[in-house]
Amino acid sequence: MLAAATLALCACNDADTPEQAIKRFNKKMNDCSYKAAFDYVAEYDGLSFDTGDRSGTRQIVDAVSKTLEIQIVDIQTTGATGAATLSVTTVDLRQIYARAASTVTNNYVDTVLGGAKISAEEMREALVKEIVRESEMSEAKHVTTECHVNLKRESDHWYIILDSTSFNIMMGYINEANSMVESGDFTNIAPVSDSDASGGDTSSEEQASSVTFND
Repeated sequence: MLAAATLALCACNDADTPEQAIKRFNKKMNDCSYKAAFDYVAEYDGLSFDTGDRSGTRQIVDAVSKTLEIQIVDIQTTGATGAATLSVTTVDLRQIYARAASTVTNNYVDTVLGGAKISAEEMREALVKEIVRESEMSEAKHVTTECHVNLKRESDHWYIILDSTSFNIMMGYINEANSMVESGDFTNIAPVSDSDASGGDTSSEEQASSVTFND
């Protein structure tokens, strides 16, 4: 389990340079090996993984993590501290969620018109499955955002310092999607047209709010 506050340093970190810490963190995230990825993280706030998965959040995190691509734009260090500017690309869950919600809603139209009731849990499960499916498509919408992280060196190894904003960017702006999935509130989701939801890279400078997962 990842703590929601400060993560203890782990002896498994073998990053002799900031570049190694960032690249190895990226690789472990791609492998969905979160404990190993966070061996390269010194401090972190905002997100915890729980052993439960009632909401399917872990499935979404896995789908996004596989798409994470971190490019180093710039690194500056002074002694045992530093900062890095990163170009982060992932699937864009804001776009994927809107399309998935539209798809799931349309799939249930006949059922609802027939008088049957659909539970929030059924809708949530269907939405999670569709989000994961959309995220894994080769034409899935992507977003590239430049963000900044601090760095530190301890015991001759380098670590990344993440906050909820930078990690939320690395998770494809999952805060909005997670909030919708957790609450079961689909009323504010606007369907997107096929042209709006088509694949391709986009860029965004939007700043994300904190993100918390409590399955």
